[in-house]
Amino acid sequence: MALNLSTGADLCFRSETAKLLALNVAQIHTGMLDGENSIEQIGDSFQNLANFCLSMQSNDECSKETQQAAAKMYEKVNGAIVAFQFYDRLAQRLNHVQENLVLLADLLSDNEKLESPEDWGSLRIKIRSSYSIDSEMAMYEAVMNGASIEEAIELFKKELNQSSSDEAIELF
Repeated sequence: MALNLSTGADLCFRSETAKLLALNVAQIHTGMLDGENSIEQIGDSFQNLANFCLSMQSNDECSKETQQAAAKMYEKVNGAIVAFQFYDRLAQRLNHVQENLVLLADLLSDNEKLESPEDWGSLRIKIRSSYSIDSEMAMYEAVMNGASIEEAIELFKKELNQSSSDEAIELF
């Protein structure tokens, strides 16, 4: 397939950048859809397994050993269900990335907005206000204050470790 790319003076790097950002948004979106379907199926299966374990625990026809094994299995299955909740945070972060890439592509493709400090400031405010997880906010602040990618990631990990030890997993 031939590339539809102008050369020389006709090439608009901003337009090409906006197109590539749009492509990445589409890729993130379709990847999230694939993940949602898989996680939903796995979650349903584990929920059915947990319900089965509960029924085995309360079934008087089952031996004590079977009831105890069902109780242990129920605990493990519930632990797995909680572990799947990571996907909620992942989906939220990727949704923020999608939205922010769209906003950036819009700004890059509009000559008036591109030259406007107010529009760049508005973009920053919109991006900042989209975050609800402390670790995301800390990473945003670090990057906007000049931190390198590596420094921002380290700060994110530190914030994430601190918040996960301080609070239960939140669902979004």
